[in-house]
Amino acid sequence: MLFFINFKAYEESTGSEALRLIRSIEREFGNNKSIILVLNPLDSMMETKLVKFAQTAEPQEAGPYTGHIPIGLLRKYSYSGVMLNHSEHRIGFEEIGESVKIASKLGLTTLVCAADLNEVAKLIPLEPDYVAYEPPELIGGDISVSTAKPEIIGKAVKLLEGTGSKLVVGAGIKNKNDVHVSKTLGAEGILVASGVVKSPKPIKVIIEMMKEVS
Repeated sequence: MLFFINFKAYEESTGSEALRLIRSIEREFGNNKSIILVLNPLDSMMETKLVKFAQTAEPQEAGPYTGHIPIGLLRKYSYSGVMLNHSEHRIGFEEIGESVKIASKLGLTTLVCAADLNEVAKLIPLEPDYVAYEPPELIGGDISVSTAKPEIIGKAVKLLEGTGSKLVVGAGIKNKNDVHVSKTLGAEGILVASGVVKSPKPIKVIIEMMKEVS
């Protein structure tokens, strides 16, 4: 099971604070490949032995672009993959498809977010590596998707059976019980953000969740 940590753009997880958190995770977990950091584009130059994804990028190779984040440049900054279509950064279906194609060609892993089961189903023909089911109304809240809508996780798993995509569960994930429920229902990863980076003791939270991840 994979543990994606979305650093978002919080004060606690950008700039020098991002570096502090990254080094703390490294000290505790070394280069554990189950942990994937999803970093803000401004922090792309930060080196880490952990796997890192970009929070978003655009379906472009290197070229004459200003103010863009081309997928074609991510390898230069040691990224292993890219997250697309998060509820806080929605993009069009056509752009998702183009992005997945370019990322796949470059050997980058794709994590594409979906707000509901209809969107999960719509993404299947695009063949992303991972589909993150995240009901927008639960993101950043106190109630997790594994508590509010556990039956939907099971349905999403069934939708993806036999495809090249695996399910990741996000939205409100904050503790090891949320991870346990997601894993039991067949998810192959979790996506967390505020539950870790806004915690006064983020490493303690990660340690507890990792007991269910491994």
